[in-house]
Amino acid sequence: MSVIQQGATEDRSEIFRTNLLRLLKERKISAAALSRKAGLNMRAVKDIEERRANSPRIVTVFKLAEALDVGPEVLLGLKTCHCAHDDYLSAAERFFSSLSGDQRELVAAALVQKVDPMYRE
Repeated sequence: MSVIQQGATEDRSEIFRTNLLRLLKERKISAAALSRKAGLNMRAVKDIEERRANSPRIVTVFKLAEALDVGPEVLLGLKTCHCAHDDYLSAAERFFSSLSGDQRELVAAALVQKVDPMYRE
């Protein structure tokens, strides 16, 4: 394997790992719980998370994708996940961009106070 191919493989493995971790976080599921749901060894996802498994088998990719209710192409970084929250985020971005600068500041300040009580005066 040439250096270019090896680098490309390492990059693809990291993309897979990053997408898997993002989906775990979004769905608030642990590595062990996902391994169980996918019918894999209890350490399977944890090994990917900790970079102990750099190139999971294709059957593992498909099992994890099914357990996460996404296509394998999402985990592999070939297609982005279209999730419901993406629609809300797009609508919020459109709304926010339609506001004047002063209105944006007011909305942002209100959100910070709502989300993070430490910022409340």
